[in-house]
Amino acid sequence: MGNKYRLPFMLVIVLLVSSCAGSSSYMKSTQTLLQPTEEMAMVRFLRPSGFGAAINFNVLDGDKVIGNSVSKSQFDYLATPGKHLFVATAENKVFLEAELQAGKTYYIITRIYPGVWFARVAFIGVNRGSEYWAKVNEWEVELQKLQPDQEAIRKWEDANRPKITNVLSQYESEWKNKYTWPKLMPEDGR
Repeated sequence: MGNKYRLPFMLVIVLLVSSCAGSSSYMKSTQTLLQPTEEMAMVRFLRPSGFGAAINFNVLDGDKVIGNSVSKSQFDYLATPGKHLFVATAENKVFLEAELQAGKTYYIITRIYPGVWFARVAFIGVNRGSEYWAKVNEWEVELQKLQPDQEAIRKWEDANRPKITNVLSQYESEWKNKYTWPKLMPEDGR
């Protein structure tokens, strides 16, 4: 390929990769967004970017798999009030500590970015007053709505139980105090 065609070709490839919505065998389409209840908090996981559309990752609440992060999509999770540790793994491990209040909705942005060998993941807690505070309203309308395929999620969870246990053990013994992890506090809910 000649040099004069290389740049336009690469730009087309980047555009295609960054604008594609993903899909996942762990998730299925839905038309509705969940709402918090008097007894439960609701956490909405948003992945607005199309970058890395072929790469998905499971999201855990402690040792329980709750969904799969898919590009240009969102999924909801009803959670008991109190402390939670959200976890995702790829080339790296990422954690988000949350203290949730019943009747409120909380937002976590999930991201993929290049790693050394594989993709890396990140969580961004949408804190009150942050740059994403108003943006989530747009994303709720624009992003594909997904819900977990509970049978597929449970199979993955059962097959990966030792890995999950190991990651949580390493978090408690090593990573919890070594790094500053993103947080969501009760006042970050809406």
